[in-house]
Amino acid sequence: MAERSKEGERPQKKAKTSKGGYIDGERGFLVTGSTCQEALRGLKDLRLWLEVEAEEVKASTGSVSQSLDAELAELRSDPAERRFLTYGMVCKQVAFLRTQHDQDVPSALVSRFLAPEASKRFVSRFADRILPVDLSSQPKAESFSRLAKDVLAAHAGRQWRLLYEPFRGGWNTISREDAFEACKEILGADSQSVADPEITVVCTVQPRFVGLAVVNIDVDYLRVEDE
Repeated sequence: MAERSKEGERPQKKAKTSKGGYIDGERGFLVTGSTCQEALRGLKDLRLWLEVEAEEVKASTGSVSQSLDAELAELRSDPAERRFLTYGMVCKQVAFLRTQHDQDVPSALVSRFLAPEASKRFVSRFADRILPVDLSSQPKAESFSRLAKDVLAAHAGRQWRLLYEPFRGGWNTISREDAFEACKEILGADSQSVADPEITVVCTVQPRFVGLAVVNIDVDYLRVEDE
């Protein structure tokens, strides 16, 4: 039996979660594949690649052995504290890799490692596309409205286009029209540019959450090459 709170004390608030373990504000990467198994393999490729190539900024002091010890300690730590956490499948053919550290902004990492000028691009035989999620909410109208303001307000006035991806099970929650209207309201209807946008708003919808990200690369580069 749970203990009753003492008189005059407020009960402690718990992390805001929903059915399925969703944590409000989750961010990371949606990895698509031709099958569920290939999506999971592609997710594993991305996680391992990021852990090596997307090194965090470290202090210049300290030996190589100290750095290795720190990496080993992270591997042995509670999974909830790791930099990249594999969630698994969110719907058919779509897997989710969650970022855990504030400095890891998914859209920035995607622009850095999938852009054509990248010194070393991410490749995988299994992943079809990598779609960043800079911030997310439950797929409900009120929650999405707050999410759109949080993500898009800083880009108001820039030339934009919308990439809307409703995955299996999410199409009947936040519609393309909902996402489009949010972009017009916050970014400006006159700033829409299909031919020559400065930014692309990536809106992804599936049963776990609705996600938003803003990328400055062509959406074709979100497709993963296999060599």
